[in-house]
Amino acid sequence: MEIIIIGSGTGVPSLRRGSPATVVKAGKHTLLLDSGSGTLRRLLEAGVDFREVDYLLYSHFHPDHTADLVPFLFASNYGSEEVRTRGLTIIGPPGMAAFYEKLQGVYGTWIVPHGYALSFQEISAEEVSCGDFSLRGFPLAHTEHSVGFRLTAEGGKVVSYSGDTDYCANLIALARNAGVLIVECSFPDDRKVEGHLTPSMAGQAAREAGCRKVVLTHLYPPCDSHDVVGAVKREFAGEVVLAEDLMKITL
Repeated sequence: MEIIIIGSGTGVPSLRRGSPATVVKAGKHTLLLDSGSGTLRRLLEAGVDFREVDYLLYSHFHPDHTADLVPFLFASNYGSEEVRTRGLTIIGPPGMAAFYEKLQGVYGTWIVPHGYALSFQEISAEEVSCGDFSLRGFPLAHTEHSVGFRLTAEGGKVVSYSGDTDYCANLIALARNAGVLIVECSFPDDRKVEGHLTPSMAGQAAREAGCRKVVLTHLYPPCDSHDVVGAVKREFAGEVVLAEDLMKITL
């Protein structure tokens, strides 16, 4: 599998970090996990054709994670070269289909597929098979319906993605023995905010889960003036990577 960090930041503007978005390529499939503001342009910079995305996965409905859903669907109908024909599946927590219907109520046919099939899959704690990989959801401690995703590819390679979460038992289950844990690390240890992890908490979760590599993302600007990697390493003996926009990781 290949991982591309599209946006390693949050909804707070940063010259260094874009809003949350991550690409995972598993077998023949391309997945986009969350799509904050600016994701479409960042995909272009990363060399990823948005029309080749098979699955859009949303961890929750906050605007810094969903802002480019409407532009994504709009561009799929009105691309400058070829319109989209490849089917698209949107996977998210309970309420995902209703969320789209409300957006359609605002934007009408501009986001209704013209030449491709669009389907929805709502997931909480279920496991679903998607051909070259399986996907399991884990409800996490952020909003009422926040969900993390555990992707298992053929051969048993595992990528776990937390989205936004506080420390909780399901975070450990999500990351259990994962090859890579892409985990939020929102604020330094001295600025804990409910519903989010600090570096020490992210490190503790990684250690308890027994994962091999941690990729820290969803970094608010204060993190850039702190040694967040060092704080994680005091809790976790495995490899720790500080995410940067357009970073590529191979598993």
